[in-house]
Amino acid sequence: MPILSYPNFLQTAERKLSDSGNACGNHAVLTINLGRLAELDGILGYAAVDQIIQTIATQLADALNPEDLTGITGRHQVSCLLVNLLAHAHAVLAAHKITRILNAPFPLGRQNILLNPCIGVAYGCDKNSTIDLMMRNASLAMQQALQEKELIKLFVENPEDAYLTQLHLWSDLNEAIETSALHLQFQPQFSVASGKIESTEALLRWTHPQHGPIRPDKLIQVAEGSILMPKLTQWVLHTALRECSTYRKAGIDAGVSINFSADDLREPDIIDLTAQALNIWNIPSDRITVEVTETAVMETNRNILDTLTHLKDMGLKLSMDDFGTGYSSMSRMLELPLDEVKIDMIFVRQMTTHPKHERIVDSIINLAHQLNLTVVAEGVEDIDTFRRLTELGCDVIQGYLIGKPMPLTDFIKTVSQQSFEFLQPALSEAGNSDQSIPGIMNSR
Repeated sequence: MPILSYPNFLQTAERKLSDSGNACGNHAVLTINLGRLAELDGILGYAAVDQIIQTIATQLADALNPEDLTGITGRHQVSCLLVNLLAHAHAVLAAHKITRILNAPFPLGRQNILLNPCIGVAYGCDKNSTIDLMMRNASLAMQQALQEKELIKLFVENPEDAYLTQLHLWSDLNEAIETSALHLQFQPQFSVASGKIESTEALLRWTHPQHGPIRPDKLIQVAEGSILMPKLTQWVLHTALRECSTYRKAGIDAGVSINFSADDLREPDIIDLTAQALNIWNIPSDRITVEVTETAVMETNRNILDTLTHLKDMGLKLSMDDFGTGYSSMSRMLELPLDEVKIDMIFVRQMTTHPKHERIVDSIINLAHQLNLTVVAEGVEDIDTFRRLTELGCDVIQGYLIGKPMPLTDFIKTVSQQSFEFLQPALSEAGNSDQSIPGIMNSR
């Protein structure tokens, strides 16, 4: 699609948003500032700089989905409309992809220039989300990114109130870590090959005394970039291994998966902290999986790759969470010492009713197996989805069909008592007729 001028971008975007096929989708506007080009106006002239902006806009359009729009919406500004996103997080992933493209030196004759972009992101997910409103919000977020010297900034409706709320939560979270007011829940992971619960995912939970349950992503957002993140990670790591030790002593021979953020991977002491926790709780290292998201590992930061390699050398397994939802390149994926990929529940939950979702799941499974990676499917809630995943060769199943996230005592009680005999017909139909289901939960 050609790069649009500002008026044409607005008109085309308005038509896209009003189109009946897009009316219920999640949309976002990304506004990219290329202020460094202002220095070249007086050196090269406006015509030459206009051509540079046109080239940059074309690069961005080629990197996004075909149905997305890209337009030159200011003197040194490009905007993109992303339509029908499966989740809001995809807009942030797209913004990260754009920064990777624009942070590479731009060739100009015999020299290279650095563009130093910053991006404002604004969401729109209902019929009131006009392109004018989304453009205004994205522009405000971009201005805030410029002021705060950040690469990417999300629009917040009441930034001052949001800031004060986050400040209060930060203080309360610090106290919650100190007093162990946080807790973990464990969601079982069912291995199709062994017919057993072979691992769990440790999920962080915090019930605030005034605000009630705090979403995990909000909790991490409060801690990231501050001295709280290492403290929080240390608490989660030790608690997860301690409680894993408890259910293993209770006869449940299962490992545990622990989520690490981008901040964790950049933390210089994370390797020593992990080694100390392993020594204290005496869990076999190959029963521990570190889960990282595509967003966390898409940075080209060498320290992150070194940290992942060290964790792998310690015997831990590495898993890429939410796989299939991001914009990370295959070359980047091949650099990572992964053992496992987890297919995001966005695809899994609708794979039996949406053929495109099933094809994505099938492709991910085949690709992962060709790379000798284990595949975990998240969000499995019904027997039809379980049956189809086993037919496609998925290795591990996680979701409410197997078990919801549970506190430690409930997890031990449930796993000790529950049988998965109801899965036998589905396994047999999927070609696993030799699978023995009775007593599946009894791993004592």
